Amino acid sequence: MPEGVYTKLWRSITASQIPFPTSDNLTGTNLANGTVVSQTVGRYLNNPLFAGITIMTSGSGGNARLQLCFGPEQVGKKVKAYITFSNITYEFEVQVWAPGCWTIRNPGSGPATPGSIYLGNPVPIFEDFNPGESDPNFPPPTHNPFIPWLLINIEQDTYACVIADEIRVRINVIPTVAIASAIVYKDGLPLSVTLPQLQAGVLFTVPGDYEVRITYQYLGDGTDQNPPGPPGEVLSRHFTISKTPYPHMQRESHVYGYVVPGEPMLFDTALVDDGTVEYNEMTGAFTLRFCADYFIKWFVVPEMGLSTDGVNFALLINGAHDFTDSVHVKVSATVGFSAIKVNGSPPSVQLVCVSDDLIELSKVTQVKAGIVIFKIGEEVPGSV
Repeated sequence: MPEGVYTKLWRSITASQIPFPTSDNLTGTNLANGTVVSQTVGRYLNNPLFAGITIMTSGSGGNARLQLCFGPEQVGKKVKAYITFSNITYEFEVQVWAPGCWTIRNPGSGPATPGSIYLGNPVPIFEDFNPGESDPNFPPPTHNPFIPWLLINIEQDTYACVIADEIRVRINVIPTVAIASAIVYKDGLPLSVTLPQLQAGVLFTVPGDYEVRITYQYLGDGTDQNPPGPPGEVLSRHFTISKTPYPHMQRESHVYGYVVPGEPMLFDTALVDDGTVEYNEMTGAFTLRFCADYFIKWFVVPEMGLSTDGVNFALLINGAHDFTDSVHVKVSATVGFSAIKVNGSPPSVQLVCVSDDLIELSKVTQVKAGIVIFKIGEEVPGSV
């Protein structure tokens, strides 16, 4: 993958807009072939910020052009260059992704060789320039321009529950990326889906294993002074439409600890999971995306607690408590069950502690808690 020095033209400016004193001007003998910038004038002199920056000559005679070359010391940094051709000054952003040189080209008419150069202070590529050089219209880059980038959105339609799995694929349009081809495969065989259709968004509902494969190339954004022109890249994304939309999941918790009031139980081990009940291991939330009647049964094994009202847990459905189940004997498991009808927006379900104080889980049992969720009946979206 080719990488190197990437340069963007920001704008033409007046000499008064250059944020550095005239004593920092590189001109005359300081623009000679082989000049080491950190051995010249002003703030460049013996300044480690500018280590590894040299001025070289490309070509000869009337076609000779200057180059700014950057060594390993500057990799991962960017610098502003203020360059004057005749009486016109241009402002450039030079990004150093790998050691290399930038041939300075006059973006307008006039001489090929600049009359003077000012350099700003190098800063990390993904950070903003220092005050006086930054501009909100030119934010820091978000990616390496020598590596093509493209986004494929694979979205689930979650505004309402669905009877069968469905996933929408949308390819975002990026003017700086040329897409040579886009092919969708289902179970290893290509489908007759076109690039314009994918850019508009295609909804897939037929069960199967899918792959979206795109060949593309980064072109530059029109302000590039040296477009990177990397080779074509292939990007693939995979997704699956559930072959058996019969939701069921069983999980357990094997982690000893405490549960405080309002805190959800976390189930760290999956025993049964057909992939159609979604579970967030950070929040302990189950999402029931399919239209159905669900039965949920759970248990928690406490050791002791500081509560005055026993051991109490309840299902939290979209933030609202379902039935609370309790136990008074400390060494007995708390067990509960609920039935949930899903025919609208997919609900979020958590098992939370609703005791009035901390509950300590069992130290000795292998399983501290468990839950099972499975479909027991059919539903259709309420809007149908």
